[in-house]
Amino acid sequence: MSTRIKFFVITIVAVLFATAAMAQATKGEPATATAQSFTANVPRANVPKFDYGTADRVAVDRVSFSLHNSLGYHCMFRAEGPSMAYGFTMNRNETTAKNWPVGSKLYFSKDGENNGQYILTISAGDAGKTVNTETPVPANLANLPMVSFKLRNNSLLPKKVAFVTYEPGQTGNGTNIFMMGPYGTSRRRLPVGTKVYLANSEQVDVVMAGKRLDSGKPFLTVTKEIDGKTFNIAE
Repeated sequence: MSTRIKFFVITIVAVLFATAAMAQATKGEPATATAQSFTANVPRANVPKFDYGTADRVAVDRVSFSLHNSLGYHCMFRAEGPSMAYGFTMNRNETTAKNWPVGSKLYFSKDGENNGQYILTISAGDAGKTVNTETPVPANLANLPMVSFKLRNNSLLPKKVAFVTYEPGQTGNGTNIFMMGPYGTSRRRLPVGTKVYLANSEQVDVVMAGKRLDSGKPFLTVTKEIDGKTFNIAE
């Protein structure tokens, strides 16, 4: 058979096979193919295991209550208890909802990071109650006579006044910082027995840290005899 005839026969056979393959594809029969199977080894991530300790796994009972700043002035506090420690401020007479672990302690704090004077400890019995930051005035001190008097800035210059008071029966203090113009006056009304201090900047820091000034000599002590009087504050 000549070379030309062989080429023609091979071409015809190739065309026939191609036609048959196309016919199978048209009928929806899947084409078959083989491939060498393989396995990919993917390394597993090395995730560290942490041991949080027994204390963190122990459930701590918590108490929901309302904390009321009954000190009469803006103040910074710090709360510390099981798995909890943070500082916060409260405005005068502000009340906020809290949810603290049983046994949490409340402290005064100058910076919110360090504990100052101890105030109270939260117990299970405080649930649903309003807890004051200061012990209420005893009944025998609640009806003390009130006395009015004035402070006077006897100076040609404005003066910043830090007015700190310790009322009878109160464990905390009242602090009011304000400006007085030249020869200006400020009227005050306080119960008999109150100690009044005009604090400097260092003493204000002491007060804001929850400490007391009343171990020293006061600017004045409120008595019935000072009712209606005026006191100069400039030296």
